[in-house]
Amino acid sequence: GCNVYVGGGMGRTHNKEETFARTADPLGYVAIDHVLDLMQAIVALQRDHGDRQQRRHARMKYLIHDRGIAWFKEELGHYFAHPIHSLRSEPKRKLDDYLGWHRQGDGRWFVGLPLLCGRLEGDTKAGLRRLVETFQLEVRLTPNQDLLLCNIGAPQRSSLKRELAAIGFTNPEHTTLLARHAIACPALPTCGLAITEAERILPSVLARLETQLQGLGIERPVLVRMTGCPNGCARPYMAEIGLVGSGVDEYQLWLGGTPGLTRLARPFLDRLPLARLEATLDPLLRAWRDQGGRRSFGAFVGDLPDDQVAALLSGSDGLRA
Repeated sequence: GCNVYVGGGMGRTHNKEETFARTADPLGYVAIDHVLDLMQAIVALQRDHGDRQQRRHARMKYLIHDRGIAWFKEELGHYFAHPIHSLRSEPKRKLDDYLGWHRQGDGRWFVGLPLLCGRLEGDTKAGLRRLVETFQLEVRLTPNQDLLLCNIGAPQRSSLKRELAAIGFTNPEHTTLLARHAIACPALPTCGLAITEAERILPSVLARLETQLQGLGIERPVLVRMTGCPNGCARPYMAEIGLVGSGVDEYQLWLGGTPGLTRLARPFLDRLPLARLEATLDPLLRAWRDQGGRRSFGAFVGDLPDDQVAALLSGSDGLRA
């Protein structure tokens, strides 16, 4: 069976406080034979009780926020006849990307290739297409916007390694500290909802932040997510540094999420000019370096009161030894 969670969602709208990002509530553990029946029951409950007057409010997360998870569980009993047990223990959540070479269960191999923002073009795109056709590989896409080439026979592995190196994937498991798990939404010019840039400028933003971290002597990863509007498609509201488009070249700054995307971040600035990104983050990054210990950047910020974070972002000495 599996643990089931309900009521999460990233979408929100600027200047509409009744809209907000929300993490899901635990519902319970359900036997595998009843999972599809439970999914149908949950959808039916939302159909009957969800808001039908305001489209912006027609989300399960708002229904559970307004009525409570206890009410949701009780009402679900009218739709679902099977038992829902207490949650089973789970391993600590972390982001797995499967980059590099891995053995499949059937003895064959697959290789994970890093593609920042999922962008694949030019000679790299043509080269990968040729390899897929030549070696008859299965292609899979990951939630982290990377690419998996699967069903590689052991005799093919050495020759495929050489071919991949020839098109730029010499060490596919190696990426920069920030690029490995960073994601941006498509934004401009593809998405009609976009307020400003995201996917097209994420590489330059990461390069700037990596230069800053290097200058500060910080050699630890930070989870960065970026979107061109508040709809949250790249899950910026759970990142350690979340940039959410709020104007042309301006972004809301969200801080305090976790590397494993298990906690909501908090908003600290509504309109941060992208040109001011490094100067704004510098005091906070220095404080993390000097006083954060072994905590991740998100955990360090999450443990601080809002006023201390705000004081550091404004450049004052918000922390005391």
